[in-house]
Amino acid sequence: MQEPAAVKNKISNMMPFVFGCRSPVTSCFLTLVLVCGSLICAPASAQPAGVPGGNDDTVADVDAGRADPDGDFVNEEASADSDEVDDNILTRTMADMGQSDAWHWLEARRDGVSRNVSGVGRYLDDWLAGEGVGERSNESYMRIRINQRFGRFNSYHSNVRIGGSVDLPRATERWKLIFESENTERDSLRDQRLNNVSTASFAGGFRYEHPERNGWRFNHDIGMRAKMPLDPFYRFRVRYDVDLSDDWYAGFSTRIFYYNHDGWGQDTRVFFTRTLTDGVNFRVQSEVNYKHEERLTEFSQSVALYQALGERETMTYEAGLIGQNRPVATVDNYFIQMVYRKAIYEDWLVLELVPQLLSEYQYDWKPDLRVQLNLEIYFFDF
Repeated sequence: MQEPAAVKNKISNMMPFVFGCRSPVTSCFLTLVLVCGSLICAPASAQPAGVPGGNDDTVADVDAGRADPDGDFVNEEASADSDEVDDNILTRTMADMGQSDAWHWLEARRDGVSRNVSGVGRYLDDWLAGEGVGERSNESYMRIRINQRFGRFNSYHSNVRIGGSVDLPRATERWKLIFESENTERDSLRDQRLNNVSTASFAGGFRYEHPERNGWRFNHDIGMRAKMPLDPFYRFRVRYDVDLSDDWYAGFSTRIFYYNHDGWGQDTRVFFTRTLTDGVNFRVQSEVNYKHEERLTEFSQSVALYQALGERETMTYEAGLIGQNRPVATVDNYFIQMVYRKAIYEDWLVLELVPQLLSEYQYDWKPDLRVQLNLEIYFFDF
């Protein structure tokens, strides 16, 4: 077996090839291969297994219950004892991997990118704010999401998405610079809910957030989508959440958007959540999307059970249906899925495993068993 130092040298020699690939999917896939290679050659650790602790308020946290309808879940009810030794194979593997020299080398590169991301935010903030403004933390971040999907129909799909936000706390209280490589509002409701695949076009702009008032939150996005010709856009979003009782919680979210090329549209979500036990929540959710250019209305109804398995580790069990109004109003998709989500290394490397069973009209209602594997890498320095 090769020593970790030798592995690190081989990885260093291969990096120019990896990041020189024309395809971002190929590049990210090769990077994962290198990481796995370092794992195989890493020495075993004698320390107790477990995921190192991180900031519970960071963007990599996972959820077991309440959540923004459009956002990542936040772990409010983690039920694991921090002193308990985790016997999970994946956790032990990541703990052993974290002790290898090759992994430390790769982690140092990730930390360097994180500092650069925060540095860009600070430099822009300083330039816009001018001199004489007090110091404030900068919460700029970037996320890379790698999606691999295997199924009976459309047997394989690979997708890489990049997104993030540049925080400008000194220049203004409410403005943020946003960038994204996905435009989910232009996708079908089926793709949004089941495929983790979004329109591949880069967009950038500014977001203005109003102060929260009595549970209501408003924000405006204005920017440009990078396609020829350039496609300016505007998005307005409203969110509201409220405690109905000690056990029931309700949320509402609606977004109106306009793209110069595609026209305007709207999507709305309403959900009700009930706390069953500590770490277990039940949710009923309804969603309606409308695209004016196509005169297309899509709708979905789902029920889900969210369970906290441990710190930054959740399982979601969900069943639902999806339909549309054209050519005639009908339900054309039924689905069952489980979503296992875990921060496998500190709070910046998140794994998501999604087995699914679909029955769709376009495939004559034949069962379609699929598995999705998502890996999210967060870059932040706060």
